[in-house]
Amino acid sequence: MDLKELKTSTRYINILKQNDINNLKDFFLFFPRDYEDRTQINNLSQLKIDGTTQTTKGEIIGKNMTKTPRGKKLIDIKFKDEDEVVGNINILHNTYYLKFIQVGKVYTIIGKPKIQAGKIIFWNPQIVESENARSQTGRIFPLYSELMGIKPNRFAKKMRENKENIKKLFEENLPDWLLEKYGLYNIQEAIEKIHFPQNHEHIKKAKYRIYFEKMLKLQLISIIGRRKYKENSKNSQDQPSWEIVKEFTKNLDFELTKPQKIAIKEGIEDIESGKPMMRLLQGDVGSGKTIVAACIGYYVWKKFGKQIAFLAPTEVLAHQHFLNLNKILLPFGVKIQLLVGATTQKNKTKIKQDIQNGNTNIAVGTTALIQEDIQFFDLFYVVIDEQHKFGVKQRGYLKKFGNPHILQMTATPIPRSLTLAFFGEFDVSTINELPKGRKPIYTKIMKEEELKKIKPWIISKIQQGQQVYIVTPLIEESENLDEIASATEEFEETKNLFNEIKNEIGLLHGKLKNKEKDEVMKDFKEGKTKILVTTTVIEVGVDVPQATIMIIKSSDRFGLSQLHQLRGRVGRSDIQSYCFLTTTSKSSNTIQRLKSMEKYSDGFKLSQIDLETRGSGEIMGTRQSGYADIPEKILTNTKFIEKTQKAAQELIEKNPDLKGLEIFKKQLKDENILI
Repeated sequence: MDLKELKTSTRYINILKQNDINNLKDFFLFFPRDYEDRTQINNLSQLKIDGTTQTTKGEIIGKNMTKTPRGKKLIDIKFKDEDEVVGNINILHNTYYLKFIQVGKVYTIIGKPKIQAGKIIFWNPQIVESENARSQTGRIFPLYSELMGIKPNRFAKKMRENKENIKKLFEENLPDWLLEKYGLYNIQEAIEKIHFPQNHEHIKKAKYRIYFEKMLKLQLISIIGRRKYKENSKNSQDQPSWEIVKEFTKNLDFELTKPQKIAIKEGIEDIESGKPMMRLLQGDVGSGKTIVAACIGYYVWKKFGKQIAFLAPTEVLAHQHFLNLNKILLPFGVKIQLLVGATTQKNKTKIKQDIQNGNTNIAVGTTALIQEDIQFFDLFYVVIDEQHKFGVKQRGYLKKFGNPHILQMTATPIPRSLTLAFFGEFDVSTINELPKGRKPIYTKIMKEEELKKIKPWIISKIQQGQQVYIVTPLIEESENLDEIASATEEFEETKNLFNEIKNEIGLLHGKLKNKEKDEVMKDFKEGKTKILVTTTVIEVGVDVPQATIMIIKSSDRFGLSQLHQLRGRVGRSDIQSYCFLTTTSKSSNTIQRLKSMEKYSDGFKLSQIDLETRGSGEIMGTRQSGYADIPEKILTNTKFIEKTQKAAQELIEKNPDLKGLEIFKKQLKDENILI
């Protein structure tokens, strides 16, 4: 149904459309951000002074207008309740109330009472004539977010006026047996109760139904995606050839950790299972995921002679993988090539030909590797680094190569509940142990100005051959700041502070040309540059063992998971490393959150705190569209997610390919869940 059914102004409709409310169904799917309990009207003596919104009623006994010391208009209204107790209403600016409020009349007052100078005062409350207060009181009142000038009360009024349309707009999409088994409201009842609850139990059950369905759909993505991907056999069902793994490991100049060995075993058993591998490899920064991926890659090349692709989210990381893989696999005769956006056209043509005719064993690159014009000779195994940067559709694109084995890696430890919610289709391998000899990184929060105090100490470390990262603040798109300008400004400030070595300070940011980035990183790796001022392009993949000090400016702008990943760029050797988090914030919540970095070195613990305090977007980078409104208390509830996972499995078993659930199936397609 069209928004014109709301019988409102064109301006109101345009504002709704700008907020992705394009029809009447969208209007009802815009849920309250909170609720106020207006079921009780208390006399003044019964009110709680606790910052909550409360309701009282009284007769107006006086009103006047004064001015504040700064010259602002202040309306002062006195009223008395039925116990003859006097209260005050103070309203800034709005002189309308002088005409609207009549002495001798009874009004209902809705607001947050305070005690000032021994008086009960309501600042800028909602005031309603008592005979008209029925719609505003006596019930649980929904609070909507303000939309570009559309006041929450007006939104609530339009919602009430159109309540009867709920039954016309919403059709049940889940089978009766599932609603009954899991105690779910039907969809019409859920939508009605979420906007017009009569008690708190209604709100709880309505939300439960809404979020159960959202999570059920996520689980169906996983189950259907996994089944469809695994339909194609890889035509290899054999006993693993462990001699190949021994051949690989004996050429390493270090010993693999136990979790690395387990992850390699799990990956190779997947390869030999006869079905395409779908495995998520998660491990803390510096835990050695690339070695695991490379060992499985060597196995694929040695035993099957098949092709391998390594996908990275950035060109810097793609280069890093290219260098590391060459170091590990070139001695075995493996042919590795790099293809990124900055590769010259002449080289691109040659590399594409080599990939197509099988001359390339391992192709390393960014999404440039999975464009329409790339044809692999016999792609068998794909490694996707930092998996959340690649969407479902990009993974789906790999099907054209015969559903190759997929190993997705992440340096962001993901809490189990999020793994279940967003990666249910993947088997999970976890590396939770760092290589031997690594020392915990000393981490300290400090004020910006304190950096000058530790300058002599930093210089002394540099004189010992150690190096320093200075990471510039995270730039939010909404701030409209320029990444280059911010990094360059920090670069100049660093040169002024460390004037004695100003010619040994480098600058790295994402806008540099690929060749320039390589030059900057080469100078830093070789020790020619002592301090590297950089943006978050060094977040993953960059490995400089002599870099032992990291200073992260305005660290409060980062999530804990990202701070932890950045911190992982130091501590890459047996030398003691340090991470300093500067902030100008005085917020106790912010400081408390940052103190978690001082307290914990466990990435899983930090990602759990991130999930609880800042949301899954901080961990996953981006969420699948349409699921950004799932609250964190749902995403941290493992039992709830397991329940929806069980329900999804039952739904698929009883309705293969969702046969008989046409409404539900259409919704999944409309939401781009089924591809």
